[in-house]
Amino acid sequence: MSTIAVKSFKDKIVVTIDKTESNVDMLLRFLDRLEIEQSAQKIDFSNDILKISREIKSKWWQANKKRFILLEKKL
Repeated sequence: MSTIAVKSFKDKIVVTIDKTESNVDMLLRFLDRLEIEQSAQKIDFSNDILKISREIKSKWWQANKKRFILLEKKL
């Protein structure tokens, strides 16, 4: 059996996860992320909001990239 198996039916999708290859915390984080993604799909974002989000991400990266580059060099 593979770690994750997905079966699609007419009205549902069934995901089976091998307990020996994962843990409950991982599954709960996955489900939280899935709920966020599902909620985000219901929201109609305009292009302006997406542009602003890219600008915020870019500014954050410019302000913080040295921390991550220095961390990589130490490893």
